[in-house]
Amino acid sequence: MSSRRGGLEQAFVNISNSLVRLGHQVEAWIPEDAPYQGELAEGVEVVPFTAKGFYDVLAMLKARKRLRRSAPDLVITHNSRATSILARSRMGLSCPVLGFSHSDKLKRMKGADSLVVLTEKMRQNSLRSGFEGERVAVFPNMITHVPALSVRGAALERAVPVRLGFVGRVNPEKGLDLLLEALRLLKQRGVQLRLHIAGSGDSEAEIRALAETLGITDAVAFDGWIDDIAGWLAEVDLAVLPSRQESFGIVVLEAAAYGCPIVSTTADGPASQITHDLDGWLAEAGSVESLAETLQHAIDSYPRWPDVICKAHQRACRYSMDALLPRLQQLLEQAVRDGRR
Repeated sequence: MSSRRGGLEQAFVNISNSLVRLGHQVEAWIPEDAPYQGELAEGVEVVPFTAKGFYDVLAMLKARKRLRRSAPDLVITHNSRATSILARSRMGLSCPVLGFSHSDKLKRMKGADSLVVLTEKMRQNSLRSGFEGERVAVFPNMITHVPALSVRGAALERAVPVRLGFVGRVNPEKGLDLLLEALRLLKQRGVQLRLHIAGSGDSEAEIRALAETLGITDAVAFDGWIDDIAGWLAEVDLAVLPSRQESFGIVVLEAAAYGCPIVSTTADGPASQITHDLDGWLAEAGSVESLAETLQHAIDSYPRWPDVICKAHQRACRYSMDALLPRLQQLLEQAVRDGRR
């Protein structure tokens, strides 16, 4: 039910397209102005739908009418608002709800018959929140395609200045302010850096002002929203994900798939993917000093970057759509079976 564009919306698109790949008939209930509509596969039937909140009665009535007509074998929801609306709308109808949670905000996910979370840590949080273990499965975000690793890794040389890249929504959770502070510290130590920021968000004006306050505007470029993420990453030496909180971090997968080494924080999602100093680097979440030190260590490790990139690419292959389709099919079949009991 989102009209925005980001990791959650990309996960929705990937799951929907995966269902088509598996041979299922798919209706995607999304707002008319959803900016990701064009990324849905040709076999997806788009149904204009939105809700103003968790308890939008008119939206529930509209949903119930559509559910009666469509008679789906399974309703798949993403996050709290969709789950709250659809779980109530299907009451009395024989269509189970499989809820995908992309955060630890689980209160309104309890209307789902089965729950899917992104990491084992999220699963443990769901059990502490009262979900029964047999109702909860782990299924990570996926990447549509992992190309063959290019020669970039083998031919890598240390660039001056080192081009750092941040991609994501510009909001406080993403920790871009921490990255700017770390950038200033490193510049004071004589490290030559340039930061490219791909994305937009409610905090963009504050981030621009902070860069000016810190005196680093000459080292920061705002590239706006990027459609060609592979091409953008090809122009970046080191990707950085400085998030305070991150349920998964699809940019970690994208960087690995396209041969760009990455520094992230120990937020739950990235920490579930990256092995520090093996296929990437992890800094303490919320710490400017740790982020600066980890960036310095990663930059100094540039002779090892080809090996780090190769290991990260191998990891990305395990998260590809092709690799995860069989597991997704198992989840669908289990949710339908459980719903019929």
